[in-house]
Amino acid sequence: MPNMSAEREIIDGLMQDAEAALTRGAVDKARTLYGGILANDPQNAAALRQLGAIEVNGGDPARALDLFQAAREIGPFDPDLCHAIATALRLMGRPGLALSALDAALNMNPRHAPALYDRAVDQQRRGKMEAARQTYQQLAALGTMHFGTWFNNGVVLFRLGNLVAAERWFHAAAQIDPLSPLPMINIAMIYRIWGFVKEAVACLEHAVKLAPDNAEAHWNLANALLVSGDLSQGFREYEWRFRRAGRGERSWTLPRWTGEPLNGQTIVLGLEQGAGDAIHFIRFAPAVAAHGGRVVVECQPALRALLATAPGVAATVDPGTAVSGAVCYAPLMSLPHLLGTTLETIPSTVPYLSPPANTPAIDLPSGGLRVGLVWRGNPQHEQDQWRSVPLDLLRPLLDVPGVSFFSLQVGEGKDEFAAAPWNARLTDLASGLKDFAATAAAVSALDLIISVDTAVAHLAGALGKPVWVLIPQGNDWRWLHGRGDSPWYPTLRLFRQRRQRNWKPAITAMIAELTAIAAAAKTA
Repeated sequence: MPNMSAEREIIDGLMQDAEAALTRGAVDKARTLYGGILANDPQNAAALRQLGAIEVNGGDPARALDLFQAAREIGPFDPDLCHAIATALRLMGRPGLALSALDAALNMNPRHAPALYDRAVDQQRRGKMEAARQTYQQLAALGTMHFGTWFNNGVVLFRLGNLVAAERWFHAAAQIDPLSPLPMINIAMIYRIWGFVKEAVACLEHAVKLAPDNAEAHWNLANALLVSGDLSQGFREYEWRFRRAGRGERSWTLPRWTGEPLNGQTIVLGLEQGAGDAIHFIRFAPAVAAHGGRVVVECQPALRALLATAPGVAATVDPGTAVSGAVCYAPLMSLPHLLGTTLETIPSTVPYLSPPANTPAIDLPSGGLRVGLVWRGNPQHEQDQWRSVPLDLLRPLLDVPGVSFFSLQVGEGKDEFAAAPWNARLTDLASGLKDFAATAAAVSALDLIISVDTAVAHLAGALGKPVWVLIPQGNDWRWLHGRGDSPWYPTLRLFRQRRQRNWKPAITAMIAELTAIAAAAKTA
């Protein structure tokens, strides 16, 4: 008759050995030991659960799920096992079943911290920020000092616009893990929005010291330095943009230009980021040409005809086109760094673009001030939620006497125009704007452009047209801090949002200015 007590002692010893192997990081050894235990005792629920956890961490959630389900058949079925099953299902790409398993765990124990955390992360991922905030705060009330709870709730609060609370949660996360750069990066973002630029720079310099190879820390430091006006160091840090996750520079067969003489040879200025950036940075083409190079610019098809009018540009090509005779390339937005640009040396002569010669002229009615409007940018831009303005908020502008308004809004925002019951007071020009050459012709026919921070604002500035730009609190770096003008565009004025999401004071100031200008034009 088998000695059951001896067998149990052996299995208990193997379990202890497996746990010790896990403790010292010998995962393969632990996997082998748990496998041996199950070969002799297939009903050992503890071994099934531990081996399942190993398989989850090892990247085989399907195998882990089988093991967890086997443990479930044996029992007890507790919240820890429910959570383990949820984790395996989530990693297998079955979110609905994973959430059901999380619900089961929380029904058994509403204070189960790992299940609560996973629920909060899922809510955050799906954009249910208020629900995520409540779940994270429920977790915090349990006394957890888990970094992810405090940091993620800071992110959620930031998204909800509660920056004061977000700052507190990020500071708490930094106390939990003082070696992580992430809280400092996000605290700096809040400081930038509040206008505490020096404090933002200090936070980001600390983040870079904590993680010298962290691209996000360097990228955010670049933006903070640039908005402070330190273009030299800022553009040097800006080179880290290519190391950000998912933002890498594409592969080139040409060597990168480092500022050396070109001796009549061809250089390609490479496309990156948006249309507004291309319009903004094409001003550096003459300086590149002055190094003795033939400058070919790579850009979106909708920009080719327009950018071909820039001084120093010999030709424009579609992205990825092989340029015959090219000997090197430079990313367009690396030019200020390569050329040593400072605030004092910004090339600011306008116009540096013009409507191409073959572009049909725009015929507009005469009489009164003619003003173009743009209220939304590209929704894919990471800051678009802050910079775009609902069209309804601009409705009071239309009451200014002596002014005719014209919509230049293409893409996002067209539905707002179509749905506005008063849209007859805003003449639509956008339907004829098939590319930036046509948009340049429309802008040139107008007296003033009022725009959010998007490509049309840059276009108007590059054409030398008067342009008023609504910018959010915590604005893009190129508009600097606290200024109402721009060293990049002499004809551009900035109307700054003083409090996040509150555009009314800036629009009210704009209405007062426009009223005065229209009245002066009428009496002139």
